[in-house]
Amino acid sequence: MQLKRILARDTRTATDKAIALYGSDVLIISNHLVNGQTELVVALDLPEAETAATASAVRAVSLLDVASKKLAPAAATKTDSVSFRESLVQAEWDASPSFEAEPKSNLKTGTANPQDARDYLRGREIVDLVRDELALIRREFRLNQQTTGWQSGLSLAPAVQALARALGEASIPQELRALLMDSLKDHTTPAKAMQALKAQLTHALDRPAVTLPTAGVHLLAGPSGAGKTLMTARLARHAEALHGAHDIAVISYQDVRAGAWSQTQMLASQLGIDSFRAGDAATLALLLNELSQRKLVLIDTPGVQMNARVAEVLLIHADCGCHAVVPADASSATLAKLIDSGIVWHSLLVSKVDESSQPWPLLHFLSNHLLGLAGASDGVSAVDLIQDFPVQKLVALGLAQLQPTSSQPAEKITSGFVDQRALRQFHLNVVPA
Repeated sequence: MQLKRILARDTRTATDKAIALYGSDVLIISNHLVNGQTELVVALDLPEAETAATASAVRAVSLLDVASKKLAPAAATKTDSVSFRESLVQAEWDASPSFEAEPKSNLKTGTANPQDARDYLRGREIVDLVRDELALIRREFRLNQQTTGWQSGLSLAPAVQALARALGEASIPQELRALLMDSLKDHTTPAKAMQALKAQLTHALDRPAVTLPTAGVHLLAGPSGAGKTLMTARLARHAEALHGAHDIAVISYQDVRAGAWSQTQMLASQLGIDSFRAGDAATLALLLNELSQRKLVLIDTPGVQMNARVAEVLLIHADCGCHAVVPADASSATLAKLIDSGIVWHSLLVSKVDESSQPWPLLHFLSNHLLGLAGASDGVSAVDLIQDFPVQKLVALGLAQLQPTSSQPAEKITSGFVDQRALRQFHLNVVPA
């Protein structure tokens, strides 16, 4: 296979030129602006390798195509007559490990395109996530019943009881709440109690330092909506300052979301970095081979079927570094999936720090796992990257929600939100710069 470059005044003209030169089946790899013109990079089969390429493509059947065939009954064109019970039966059949089994439901078959398959799989993952969240809620309820007597027996100073109530009302996992409650019993003032909470959390979250990826091949994975594409652009910008734009490349792998590829192209063009799109494992292998001389290659993976996509990349490039991207307010069920996935993560990247008000599930997750924090983001642009992200920032973010206002009665303290005056006073008195 060979890569060809086409320049034209706009995307439409460049596409028409590519079709005229190489036929309607030409594969467009990338599309971005270069010196005011649109540049298309297209892939062509060499004549002498045509037979071998065809055989390789047959052998490298993408999992998305297989999933599309398997999910065809769920994407029927006539769905009005399908009951919820039949849909549930079909979902149970789809969860079976065998792709060759015959359908066990009486749903009508149809043809599913990749977008329909992705939407269906995304729906399945949302249902699984809701089930996991409900299971965690039941577990938290049982733990709360078991620890209620112990917490009521704590002899806390009157001045610290307001802080204890705020801890009880905050969305803190019960195990972490019990640990923090125990830290309050030996203190008589809110300031000393808050310092004890901070020291307890900082000690529990202590972990080895991890640096941002700057060389080799690395993939970013995580739940849908975590901000993986934007985090990829931030890492590319960070590496571009070290190596130069010509030594960095970004690959969007099997992301069929509407507008996903356009977003990758736009971010890469703003940084002057080459971007490529791989729709299957065979194309990804070709691109990694072509880009083997680049100092850093970042692979952006979709949130749907995270385990399968990561496994495909590792099968092609075993030395690829895996980095998990999660928002600062990720739920406990979402974070548990990272560990249950069996993926060996090299680091954790935290996104949307500026949007989070309750990072307690993430704090609890980090207190139980020694996954290194490589960086974080606190904005919506490619420049909003925090290197060497310290856990103290997450600790301060969580504790800030427990600080009561000076004029608020102790009986009405809640853990939800505080006004800006109290938040500034908290940072001045408790959280050092």
